[in-house]
Amino acid sequence: MAEEYISLQGKFYLSEITNGVAGAMRYIGNVPEFELEITTDQVEHQESTSGQRTTDFVLTKTTGVNFKGQLEEVDKENLKYILSGMQTDVASTVVTDHSLGTVKAGEEIKLNGYGLTAVTFKTGSTDIDTSKYKLDLVFGTVTFKEAIAGPVTAAYTTGVVSHTTIAGDFNKEYELFFKGINTATSDNMAVRLWRTKKSPETTFPLIHEDLGQYEISGQALSDTDKGLDATLGLYGHVVTIPKAT
Repeated sequence: MAEEYISLQGKFYLSEITNGVAGAMRYIGNVPEFELEITTDQVEHQESTSGQRTTDFVLTKTTGVNFKGQLEEVDKENLKYILSGMQTDVASTVVTDHSLGTVKAGEEIKLNGYGLTAVTFKTGSTDIDTSKYKLDLVFGTVTFKEAIAGPVTAAYTTGVVSHTTIAGDFNKEYELFFKGINTATSDNMAVRLWRTKKSPETTFPLIHEDLGQYEISGQALSDTDKGLDATLGLYGHVVTIPKAT
């Protein structure tokens, strides 16, 4: 009898579900780890006739399917998914008369924007000479090299950026699809979960010695309509696709 070993690699896709309908599949990049976990809540019954109190029946009350894995590619959509956030493209804005109050030498002050251009500072109606401060235009900060007498106001133009909120959207559901190959047999294997919901609990390292990896976890939700078809399953299914002969 031939051995049937399994060693999987493959690609993962998410399809956002809107009004119960899964949209276009989105490839989420390299996933070095991913696993499914089946959970149950069971009640055991012990008989009382043999004198051994053996278990003679097990009632499965609930079932569940959980997942966890790691993402390595962090584009806008993956960042939103990892952080359970909402993504917004922020347009360029012209800011005038932004009050900084009284500034002290050596203090670094954050302005309201990034990728700044056309930056000027005034006290009253008098321009402050550029030699008196140092700008970080990319991050939108200014450090004054000396104290400035009187309140300071700033004027600048912000650049176009993308904002992703943190822990701002916990309700999105996605269909998950895996295109896999069993490298032990050269058979293909697919996994399809009808409805998944990511847990908001995650870690997001901000300092790396190597390439970043971002943990994701969540659960599959049942689709009772599909569960009526034994070939589809309540949560989804695994498909083994024999290699072409």
